[in-house]
Amino acid sequence: MIKLHNFNEAFQYYKQHQNTFRLLQDQAAVMIGLCQNPHISVSNPIAITQTDIDWLLQQEESTQGYDVLLGGNVYICETESDLLEIQGCDLDWAEAHEDCWPNVTDIPMSWDVCAYLDEPTGNPQWVIFMLCWTNAGGSIYYVPKHLWIQGRVTEHIAATNF
Repeated sequence: MIKLHNFNEAFQYYKQHQNTFRLLQDQAAVMIGLCQNPHISVSNPIAITQTDIDWLLQQEESTQGYDVLLGGNVYICETESDLLEIQGCDLDWAEAHEDCWPNVTDIPMSWDVCAYLDEPTGNPQWVIFMLCWTNAGGSIYYVPKHLWIQGRVTEHIAATNF
């Protein structure tokens, strides 16, 4: 699993081909909204351009920790075992399993965010999971399409949108 601590680091992973432009756009859309310096308002992450990203990289917020700004770090899942790190909240499950929270492979759950990331063309290739554990938010997990069956993605999306 790739752990991203800030936008600047996310961009470095992108340059090393370990992060996709689509995920960078998603993070940039959130970060632009948090910047003290005004920039264009972006309602759709797909509309983020390299020019927007270059602007964002010049802002102080690009080096500030995601954990402070978003309430958690950003993670890119790569393997099936990475899915075990994506924990949700189910009190009955925790009570029956020695106070351990379930992960996405255990049971379908409702999330604060569980959605497909739209692509400019074609079908989605990523799903985002986020559960707000604190007032600041929570960690964000991106799951690629090849892990959707193991991660029970359609069940989580159904439970979230119920």
